[in-house]
Amino acid sequence: MTLSRVKVGVVGLGLVGDSHIRAYQAHPKAEVAAVCDLDAARAEAVAASYQIPRWYTSYEEMLADPGINTIEITTPTLLHAPMATAAARAGKNILCEKPFCLTLAEGEAACAAAAAHGVTLAVGESYIFMTPIMKARALIEAGEIGRPLQVRQRFGSWIERPGALETARPITADHRGWRMDSSRAGGAGFPWMFDHCVHFFATAEYLMKDTRIGEVYSLRSDISWMNARDGGSGHAGMYRPENAGDIPIIAWSYDDPACQGVWMRAEALTGKYDPMFGFSVSVIGETGMIEVLGEGGRGLNWQGQDVHLVLHRQGKDTLTFRFDEGGDEIWQSEVSYYSRAHLNQIHEFVAALTSGGAPRYLGADGLRDVRTTMAAICSAREGVPVKVRDVTDRRFEA
Repeated sequence: MTLSRVKVGVVGLGLVGDSHIRAYQAHPKAEVAAVCDLDAARAEAVAASYQIPRWYTSYEEMLADPGINTIEITTPTLLHAPMATAAARAGKNILCEKPFCLTLAEGEAACAAAAAHGVTLAVGESYIFMTPIMKARALIEAGEIGRPLQVRQRFGSWIERPGALETARPITADHRGWRMDSSRAGGAGFPWMFDHCVHFFATAEYLMKDTRIGEVYSLRSDISWMNARDGGSGHAGMYRPENAGDIPIIAWSYDDPACQGVWMRAEALTGKYDPMFGFSVSVIGETGMIEVLGEGGRGLNWQGQDVHLVLHRQGKDTLTFRFDEGGDEIWQSEVSYYSRAHLNQIHEFVAALTSGGAPRYLGADGLRDVRTTMAAICSAREGVPVKVRDVTDRRFEA
């Protein structure tokens, strides 16, 4: 069903909520009709701040609102798929934050409900909507590096911008700490990996022109020495990786056997130093190479200049690109992620709903990247490569 106007209800008013509300309000064919949060004071304050006409503390009541045709889910992960299923049954279109689901079964149920009720179910995979990443894909599509054959991802420290979270609605451990709790964030003991790897795998497939990942192999390391060094103080606070260990390296092969990828993590949270900050990617092709910054990224330099993307081409001059989009709301970064990637993603979603098209990243895509993330965690626990197709809820939860 094509909408003339997207009238959205946003449920969950944590860290990302403001970016999403502003993105809808910036689109001429969208409006935020209501917000919902268990914290009544928070819901009322957000509604007042953004001049949103209605606010709820009951998700069920918001679903019954006839003035809403679309639901945006930005709650903790354990609520994603159940809330998506309920929204589909209520006849609402859905944009659900990542990771899409805690289990494959609940993700499949949400996708089935959306199909049965004829609504659109998209998942908020914002990494593939970062301007530098989209430019990298466009250059690959244009043949600038020939056939892409290898993806190398690098993950360094995210550095918060001073005062970025000191707002009238402070983001406390209650709002952020759930990400380190597997009962709410998933991951079977690896919540950070579960929360973030969907980003990394989605990007790895996007920059390989949608070639799918077939098998993953994760290396696990012991970081208990950090507790001893810190005297048990918890060097990284609530963002400390799993107490028992970390996954610093993941390698994978694609369904196309000529293609492969690797992700490497070295940052303060794991006691390692890397002068490159945030997420960055290199894509190696037959005739060239692209280096590009992602979330929280800075430190990419070419001939003394800070840049966002470098295009190396065999027998041709190297080209560089910058995308100055006003900086990032949260990170000390060369890339506008919270400010721009979420806006790009939401505007693409609104455009799809109002044109009768399909968003780029649907529930099935979110489900696939959750399965690939599960394969990476299974590999770390079992010490063997794991084929994505062989992952089941039972194996993951064992």
